[in-house]
Amino acid sequence: MNNSSPVRPGSLAQRLLRWVGQLLVLAALAALLFTQGRAALLFFQHAQRAINFPFTLNYGEGPLLDQTMRLLRGDVLYTPELTEPPYTITNYPPLFIIAQAPFAASSGPGFWYGRIISTAATVAAALMLSLLAHALTRDVIASAAAGLSLLAIPYIFHWSALARIDALALALSLAGLYVLAQDPGRWFNVFASILLLTAAIYTRQTYLLTAPLAAFVWLLGRRDVYRALVFAVGLASLVLAIFAISMVLTRGGFFLHLISANANGLDFSLISFYASEIGRSLPLFVMGGVISLIVGGIWKRPAWWLVAAYALGALLSALTIAKIGSDVNYLWEFSAGLCLLAGLLIAVARRLPILRAALLIALAIQILLATDLSRTKYNALLEDRLVKSEALASVVFYLETHNDPLILADELTGELVISGRQIAFQPFEFSQLSRDGVWDESPFIAALERGEYPVVMVYQPFTNPTLRFERWTQAMLRVLNDRFRPDFISGETTVYRYLGS
Repeated sequence: MNNSSPVRPGSLAQRLLRWVGQLLVLAALAALLFTQGRAALLFFQHAQRAINFPFTLNYGEGPLLDQTMRLLRGDVLYTPELTEPPYTITNYPPLFIIAQAPFAASSGPGFWYGRIISTAATVAAALMLSLLAHALTRDVIASAAAGLSLLAIPYIFHWSALARIDALALALSLAGLYVLAQDPGRWFNVFASILLLTAAIYTRQTYLLTAPLAAFVWLLGRRDVYRALVFAVGLASLVLAIFAISMVLTRGGFFLHLISANANGLDFSLISFYASEIGRSLPLFVMGGVISLIVGGIWKRPAWWLVAAYALGALLSALTIAKIGSDVNYLWEFSAGLCLLAGLLIAVARRLPILRAALLIALAIQILLATDLSRTKYNALLEDRLVKSEALASVVFYLETHNDPLILADELTGELVISGRQIAFQPFEFSQLSRDGVWDESPFIAALERGEYPVVMVYQPFTNPTLRFERWTQAMLRVLNDRFRPDFISGETTVYRYLGS
């Protein structure tokens, strides 16, 4: 007697459908990894060229390097007044400056170590994002999709190669979220998260919103009200305690530099500009993010609370790009949020292999679009500066062969530091403060008229000829026209020398 049961056609069809779905997922994953690999290769090539470039790549690199050298000299970074020279502002908390200090102490002023810190921190942020996604979803494919996609976002790609604070802040904030998500039931993880998020906040003060909000809402979403309250109170207490100590030590200068002097005016056209660019180059990320929020809400898993809160905080943070003088670094948390939402959506589709494969293919297409913007626009910014290396070398040679101690510059403040000088005036920051009525420029204008600053270097790029009007007030430019004459021109930088009254 044959006891074997007959194979049911429906069962065989279901198995074949599962196999086909799994094959489609594997093929789609291979396509995604290929596009992400290409993007990562471009990322590292871009970073290597930036690290090896000895001159300024971004206006903000110079002040941070100057602050590092001043820290090593024991100077006060957060002065209680802005009425006496040097007219400098320390816009950010000190953690990144402290991170640069050991390199500066051993090697002197340079941009390479700040760019290495930024690049390494960006890679760490991608890793933390992947680990966070895995802790929330327990899905290897979704976590890899989220983490590796970060390096392909054009705003991450461009800014990560600069000696700026943002990569370190993002890495620390994502590490804080990962530690908490990995095991929220352990008090050690809660307090470790508080320490990491505090470190992120004292790298860049705007990181006070997104990650802390996500952590708090996630704990509430898990119905762990007690831990949520302990987390919130612990984080607030530590941040406020450090702030209070810093206020006492700097006699109020900490608030002046980080808050008052950072309150620039708003230009809402910047929001429309970047919204349009994101719509053109990251449309599938945005569409997927919206769908992920809706589907995740229906899914009703604790992970959704963290991801949704992070996305909301990141969006609010991104809107501050309307501040005059802002750049794509204001979109970093927003970029991380898009990647996290993509990972969540792919995880939700785990039991629907055909849909999962379609989502992976859509993400691969989106990575191609994002990489195209990175290559055509943001990599071109680096290429443009590399082409001007000889002109920048000429400016540095000019600085090294002239003994004038007090030289002013805008774009090339970093070259002043490289040549052994201290930044005496930050034109963009103080011009904005003057326009806002916060700083009286009259004493500085008088000093300029007397020739106390005998050399002024003005960057006038051909692609943005009105930039000098953003970085210098009308009164400053009037003195330059009346009392100074061009002494040396190299590339797009004009060096003006004082002629007398």
